Amino acid sequence: MKSIPIKDVPEFLERISVYDLVGGTLLFRGQSKRGNLLPGVARKDPAKNTTAVEKAMLGELRKQGMTMIPSYVDITSDWDMLVLAQHFQLKTRLLDWTSNALAAIWFACSSRGDGDCYVYTLEADSLMLTSLKGSPFTQKKTKVINPNLSNDRIIAQSGYFTAHRFSEKSGKFVALEKNPDVKNHLTEYVIAGKDKVDFLMTLERCGVTSKSIYPDIEGLCRFLNWRMEGSY
Repeated sequence: MKSIPIKDVPEFLERISVYDLVGGTLLFRGQSKRGNLLPGVARKDPAKNTTAVEKAMLGELRKQGMTMIPSYVDITSDWDMLVLAQHFQLKTRLLDWTSNALAAIWFACSSRGDGDCYVYTLEADSLMLTSLKGSPFTQKKTKVINPNLSNDRIIAQSGYFTAHRFSEKSGKFVALEKNPDVKNHLTEYVIAGKDKVDFLMTLERCGVTSKSIYPDIEGLCRFLNWRMEGSY
């Protein structure tokens, strides 16, 4: 996996513009820490096979959340339920990605602290799962999914996911940057910690803020906190 430092938003957009010539689906993920491209359920202990626990959690979500689950969700579909669970912060085998490059930069640079942050690109075409009719717990390879659900945040964030599997051969969930089927499709872009505020200011001029990323009152409050930071 290549690692490339970037100094500003225009440079990043110029670097990824080469993909416009060849077409295809290019996905982005912004984060405050380098690598460890694993889903939430696997980060504490990648060597733990969480399949039974995940199934049990989805069962409890169906049972206890019956009156809270939106009508557009097919509760018989484990895929739809996983996406819903991920949306509401349940730990799953899904890892968030976006087709919106600027949204990924926002996620990277909005992290607290002075440390560097990272944007990953994933050339996704050969990794796409063609159908969501099967079970996420029996898939043979880690794949990219384009979710069925159309909640406001998925739409606003142009959301995709990588759906990870527990590898019986390796005895663990394998991070994408170490996965032989995926790592050659990844590129890492590094944003220096000292430049994060400049990146966020550029994004604001482009209309990309917490208000656009989170199209609800939470997003507005995040935006106001950011604008007023240092004034109180």
